[in-house]
Amino acid sequence: MKQLFLVLILSISGFGFINIDVHPIHISITEVDYFTDKKEIQVALKIFTDDLESDIRADGKKLDLDSPKEVDDADDYIKKYLAKNFKITTDKKRPVLNYTGKEYIDDAVWIYFYYTDISKRTKSIIIQNTVIMSLHSNQNNLTHFRRNRKLLKSKNLKKNNSTMVMNL
Repeated sequence: MKQLFLVLILSISGFGFINIDVHPIHISITEVDYFTDKKEIQVALKIFTDDLESDIRADGKKLDLDSPKEVDDADDYIKKYLAKNFKITTDKKRPVLNYTGKEYIDDAVWIYFYYTDISKRTKSIIIQNTVIMSLHSNQNNLTHFRRNRKLLKSKNLKKNNSTMVMNL
């Protein structure tokens, strides 16, 4: 009986009568590393590739990420997307985002970028992470903050609370 039920459900979903999301969990993982000796903040951001593609497409650009049809200027659009949806403020100053690149692993994209000229005497760092939040209201952006490789704080940023404040 269980096998019949499973076959029935799979058959119905295969014909589109039941809408099953590709991945019903909407999460990103962000690693923020502040290196005081380099005066630099490095960021590695992992997002589902289809979510990033969809959110950028909402602004009018189809990138065809991780495919032979990927547009030549995809990195430019990703950098603009990050500048809009991932902001760092140090002691009330906004450093410039420097985009390094991306790599595709399975169904996700890792995006790498950094901020320079961060004072060794920085007293506070504010991270605002709204990636994919305009696309999915249940988006969770798990954000880890390290200073000199020591984990200081992890926080799940959501639509109603997308900011993480680090008092150093």
